[in-house]
Amino acid sequence: METARVAWAASPKGTPAMLMRDRLQDLFVDDDFSEWFPADGRRGVSPARLALVSVLQYAENLTDRQAARAVACRIDWKYALGMELTEPGFDHSVLSEFRDRLAEGDRADQLLAVMVDRLAEAGLVRARGRQRTDSTHVLAAVRRLGRVELVAETMRAALEALAKLDEVWLAGVMPTDWAGRYGRSARHERQPTGAAAAREYVEQVGADGIALLRAVYGATAPAAGPGVGAVEVLRQVWVQQYWYDEFGQLRWREAKVSRARKSREGTTRRRSGGTTVDDDAEPARVPWSRVEVVSPHDPQARFSHKPGKVEWVGYKDHQTETCDEERPNLIVHVVTTPAPEQDVDVVEAIHTALAERRITPAEHYLDSGYVTPETVHRASTAHAITVVGPVRQDPRAGDRPGFAKEDFHIDWQTETMTCPQGTVSPRWKPTMADGKPRLSVLFRRADCRACAARQQCTGNVDGKGRHLLLLPEPLQEIQTRARALQQTPEWKRRYALRAGCEATVSETVHAHGLRHCRYRGLAKTHVQHILTAAGTNIVRLTQHRPNQRRRPRSRLQQLFHTPTED
Repeated sequence: METARVAWAASPKGTPAMLMRDRLQDLFVDDDFSEWFPADGRRGVSPARLALVSVLQYAENLTDRQAARAVACRIDWKYALGMELTEPGFDHSVLSEFRDRLAEGDRADQLLAVMVDRLAEAGLVRARGRQRTDSTHVLAAVRRLGRVELVAETMRAALEALAKLDEVWLAGVMPTDWAGRYGRSARHERQPTGAAAAREYVEQVGADGIALLRAVYGATAPAAGPGVGAVEVLRQVWVQQYWYDEFGQLRWREAKVSRARKSREGTTRRRSGGTTVDDDAEPARVPWSRVEVVSPHDPQARFSHKPGKVEWVGYKDHQTETCDEERPNLIVHVVTTPAPEQDVDVVEAIHTALAERRITPAEHYLDSGYVTPETVHRASTAHAITVVGPVRQDPRAGDRPGFAKEDFHIDWQTETMTCPQGTVSPRWKPTMADGKPRLSVLFRRADCRACAARQQCTGNVDGKGRHLLLLPEPLQEIQTRARALQQTPEWKRRYALRAGCEATVSETVHAHGLRHCRYRGLAKTHVQHILTAAGTNIVRLTQHRPNQRRRPRSRLQQLFHTPTED
């Protein structure tokens, strides 16, 4: 083939695209995507070719236009795609249409699964090996709006969408003064200053939104009106930002307060008209970030923060990669979640997906955000996976004074605990904590009050007995054993393997632009993460040299390097 001769003559050492072609002859074939396209109609571009171009595009962090030009002009890409030198490319818009297909259902995951299957056939990925997972925050392709700006922009977006649907009907129901409030984007308008002016403004916007919703759901509205996405976002935002009081008056919700602040302040009470009212009884708080819409232009993006580290609006990406010796570290699974979702909530989904692909690891290295006794127990019993990661320490352990839970002796037969001073508790009682079953152990007040170590144990001065919560027996044993084991040097040396995840996050963020969303919405963001992972695999595959030791790079390293080390 002329393309191969010219490509290797131009690049004797090869490029990632060429080396990938030689190691994985047919990474994708059209049969892998046969269900994505209709069987009749005009013949289009090969889906296998589009899939490979999309992966190479993300491997080199190119735009659609740059990727389409590379297909037409670059010899190494033509070699990787199996094209003749004289064969033309295609229009760049085809790549966007292909990503739209990828965003449907679980097609993006299927693309990565096909790649992992080919890697497994080549012996580069194996089951019952070692894998590790880490997450990173991803910034949505929208900016965070203030609450005043949010409601105004949501109203304007709904009007824009309805104007495209039926501008004649909209003109008949829209008052003339709306043009001044919603004619331009909210960021171009001067926001009212002062608390009184701002409240008056948002109440007017709220009344306008209610009027629009009533018109959309009215008898004369277009049939498709309630199904417009921007209208549904308007309804959600109004539920979250406004409420009706007992007199039927639309009111602006108060800002949400943290649980810690709410606990400190307690329930405040005020008197109005001779009647005592609990302020916290009013349903006037903005909902928490798990459900709160922060922008009408990406209603699935959510606000989240890591205390003392970073705040962001967007999503979270979880990457699982192999970490076996003598094999390249390849990403085999990707999960995209809303930003506030906790890491621990995705562990079961990761293990289930790996089991379906028959590449479950024997050992899975995770950080403390993923690890609880429940996840360790579930991974072991359901998937035969050993989770290697730190369980959260008891708050009283370490340098903090006081007896930790591990200092007490548990008697599962008599359902009691014995404190370090030898006092036996009454039988524990089943209870619930955070929606999960627990065992409540409460020592007698008289026993603790007479104890010489009361201050060290309970930490209070009012004489209350020590209270502890136990997990169910198998989970409590896992927690106790893990807390003791993870303090040993042997466990720390073993767990050091997980640190490689940080390098993967850094590579995908800085070399492939993972941190910033190219698209809007959870589904298309997930497509970006899948293609980024696949592109990273291409680069790592071509960089891997089996049975080749790393040579010293600097002059100082060469000075210390001796031939006997080979």
